[in-house]
Amino acid sequence: MAWQCSDNQWNMKADTVNHIRSASTRGKRRSTSSVRVRDYFAPIEGHRPWRVRLGVGSFLTFEFGPKIRANGHEHGSWHLWVYMSNWSLQHRDRQLVNSNSDRHAISVAVRRLEQADFEGVDFRSDTSTTTFKFGDFRLRVSPADYLENPDEHDSYWLFFMPEHCLLSAGPDGIKVGRSDT
Repeated sequence: MAWQCSDNQWNMKADTVNHIRSASTRGKRRSTSSVRVRDYFAPIEGHRPWRVRLGVGSFLTFEFGPKIRANGHEHGSWHLWVYMSNWSLQHRDRQLVNSNSDRHAISVAVRRLEQADFEGVDFRSDTSTTTFKFGDFRLRVSPADYLENPDEHDSYWLFFMPEHCLLSAGPDGIKVGRSDT
């Protein structure tokens, strides 16, 4: 299916769509060393996630954009899933919680992100560390130290976008492709 853009504030900017088109090949995932991670997150910059939740273990999920109902679940057009990783949430210079904190403390702390605009993302390829910026909050995501032999099937985070586009970070770096969902 071809990418379609309109004047809607939630649709991708033309430059972002062109990057996605050039980095996707027939549904196969490939490394995107030439594509800037920030470009994929540009459509949600300046917007607040409408739902931030703690999932299984220390997984975190963030919903952005118009609500979509699929397979009996409601999610955003853009969905960020912090997956097999270590992470910490800071407010200004103070750490609030991390992936090993008490579940109740995590649940309370991450919901505060629903009140903060998403301001951008920084990815450091040398350490595979990602920082997601929400107002005065910083969510720092780093490779899981509990994976013995991480491979291309392990992801530190996944960013699901419209038209089944998927951006992920893992041991092999940043990849873009199509999601199965």
